[in-house]
Amino acid sequence: MVIPGETDALGLAVGLVNTWDELEDPPEIIRDVPQIARWLRLHVEPGLDEIAERLTTADLHRLKTVRGELRRAFEAESEAEAVEILNAVLRQTKAVPQLSAEAGRWEYSVPSRHASDAIAALSAMGVLDAIRSGSWQRFGVCRGDPCRCVYVDRSKNRSRTYCCQACADRLNAAAYRRRKAVRR
Repeated sequence: MVIPGETDALGLAVGLVNTWDELEDPPEIIRDVPQIARWLRLHVEPGLDEIAERLTTADLHRLKTVRGELRRAFEAESEAEAVEILNAVLRQTKAVPQLSAEAGRWEYSVPSRHASDAIAALSAMGVLDAIRSGSWQRFGVCRGDPCRCVYVDRSKNRSRTYCCQACADRLNAAAYRRRKAVRR
């Protein structure tokens, strides 16, 4: 799942975590290589097309493991705990940060040929960069039970509580039906 406007490395991390979606049947969205390759191509981060071409079935299991680690970071009790989890993901990928003079940003060289390691490093760095810039309080888990998707609140008033408008609409409609039934 890619949310419009969230096609950066942080959006990649959010999208990866949300590849387990309780509202889908089945909830597992990481099913096959072509599906994940299409999902990667929706992001504008440099190099994702090349990474999508390298995906193998072995990467699918690793992506599910990384998804779990990223979820743990989003659900962490503290910023320090999230940073510890994300740094562990980076250590596993052996990512080496390098400043790109052309792009004016950090890029991460991953020695592994596994596409999943490159995705893991990029996702972890996206979340770590958001934490570094003071966005830890903007991380959330959807309140639209049974949905457990994560989000980053990019609104000006920091009031987001749902992963998407569909969850907000679903819960508002249910609340309306409950209020209407009580009045009868």
